[in-house]
Amino acid sequence: MPARPTPPAAMTPPARRVPPVAAWWRTMVAALLLLVGLGGGVAVAADGRWIVLGPERGAIDAWSSMTMLADPSAQLGVEDALRRRGEFVPMQGRRANLGLRDGAVWLRLKLAVPETDDGRWLLDLDYPPLDRVDVYVVSDGLVVRQVTLGDSLPFVQRPLPTRPHAMLLMLERGLEHELLLRVRTTSTMLLPVRLLKPGVFYAEEARLQMLQGLAAGISVCLVAFALVRAVGRREPVYVHYALSTVGSGLFLFSFAGLGAQHLWSASARFADLAPLLSALVGLAGALWLVDGLFEARVLSPPLARTTRLAGVVAALAALLLLAGALDYHQAQFVASLLGPLPMLIALPMAWRRWHAGDHAAPYVILGWGASAVGATVLALLLHGWLDLDGWIRHAYQVGALLQALAWLRVLDLRDVEQRERAELADRERQRLQALAHSDALTGLPNRRGLEQALDTALARVDEQRPLALFLVDLDGFKAVNDEHGHEVGDLLLAQAAQRLRGVLRQGDVVARFGGDEFVVLAAGLGDADAAWAFGERLVQAFAAPFEGDGRRCVVGLTVGFALAPQDGRDPVLLLRRADAAMYAGKQAGKGTVRRAVPPGAYA
Repeated sequence: MPARPTPPAAMTPPARRVPPVAAWWRTMVAALLLLVGLGGGVAVAADGRWIVLGPERGAIDAWSSMTMLADPSAQLGVEDALRRRGEFVPMQGRRANLGLRDGAVWLRLKLAVPETDDGRWLLDLDYPPLDRVDVYVVSDGLVVRQVTLGDSLPFVQRPLPTRPHAMLLMLERGLEHELLLRVRTTSTMLLPVRLLKPGVFYAEEARLQMLQGLAAGISVCLVAFALVRAVGRREPVYVHYALSTVGSGLFLFSFAGLGAQHLWSASARFADLAPLLSALVGLAGALWLVDGLFEARVLSPPLARTTRLAGVVAALAALLLLAGALDYHQAQFVASLLGPLPMLIALPMAWRRWHAGDHAAPYVILGWGASAVGATVLALLLHGWLDLDGWIRHAYQVGALLQALAWLRVLDLRDVEQRERAELADRERQRLQALAHSDALTGLPNRRGLEQALDTALARVDEQRPLALFLVDLDGFKAVNDEHGHEVGDLLLAQAAQRLRGVLRQGDVVARFGGDEFVVLAAGLGDADAAWAFGERLVQAFAAPFEGDGRRCVVGLTVGFALAPQDGRDPVLLLRRADAAMYAGKQAGKGTVRRAVPPGAYA
């Protein structure tokens, strides 16, 4: 074997499909489904050179059996590659990962098909962002078939309508064959090359498609939930959460090759733009979400303006990219520049809020920390520094999962906090309203409270359900006050309020009108006779003496009343007539119930 040549220097071309390191959300169930669904046992070719195909081997990892030839100028054709077989060397770099490379790379596989095998195998390259893969089947030194794979082709033009790049191999049994793959991509050369029996391949794909469908459904539900909340509560923060979720979902959907398969199968251009486009949309949503969740305008108005402006720039870049006014490299530069901003802004704010006692802040730190780890692992993978295996491949999804849980918890705590603030404000408002409408001495409604209760009661009266308004005045209170002092007088007023309460029915109202005067509102008494009888019960309630502070006092009651609507509907008029009736009772000897005018005198 010729001496192993020094690998070409890893030149870093414009990494068109290297996703910007940014924050993405996905639901817990979706990520778990992906982790469960994409695992599976794979048989590894043991001899390192020839792969002997056989019916007992359903899936073969070809990495350790491949050899490679670097083509930095991308000028070699298949005949050149065949002539330079001796220059192919074992695979370099990490497992299934050649990193970022300039030009093209030729891969060579040597396959032996025994008589016991039917020769039907699928070549599977499960990294959808690869631009172009030219596959040549060579038998007896002759190219017998050539197929082009890669996302530079519209999905409808692919040799097989599958999510990964795949082609069916029909290899003649009993012979030895070669596969030459010419790979060229501006993204990372991740090359998980496998050979699978069609039944195994389609069984794996069916399981993955089902799980991805469930994941997409969960994402749609999250977006719908956020939009319903946004409409119901009129809070932009839920729109921003929906934008970030849409961006995250479409990014992972397109990066896995499902977007090209199911959503934009006829457009190679949109398949090319979709990951970056969704990244910019999600980035705009994440920036606005950080601003809204942390109320950045309160913590730091300049930082809030910067965050909102960065979100506008990301959204504008997405629109210009879609319209063709911004090329891919420019848009990727914007995404790479703005990508770390949500984390750089959120973490210091969360730290400050945590020390201020904010219960949501630790979840923000946890979510962004997990996202940062996942994004770092993805960046290392895409730069060729890590092996491509199950956990490494899905580290970004795990980070996004933890971040999704954290953000959902933050939104939940935010709702709880807002609800508690609203309840506290409502209780304070009710307390202040009660103070403004209550009499401090007796606890009864004061004049303002009476006006409110009277307006409410008058709005419901009619001829069949009248309202009786009683104005009551204590008889002999002034003498008690003069003889025993104001403290005893205040105690007497409080006890008088309690006696009046004891006479009232459910729904009746008693208020302190001023001094030793009270007003009672009683609805549904029927007529003037019933009102008169009710007034008599009020008088009788004061027949017993009052006792308190070691003293015994006798205080009576004089009552005047008016009926609504018979005596009018105006509150001031009703109070004036009830007062006139009460005054007439005082003149007649006190301890009486009077109506100022005969029933029917007022229309």
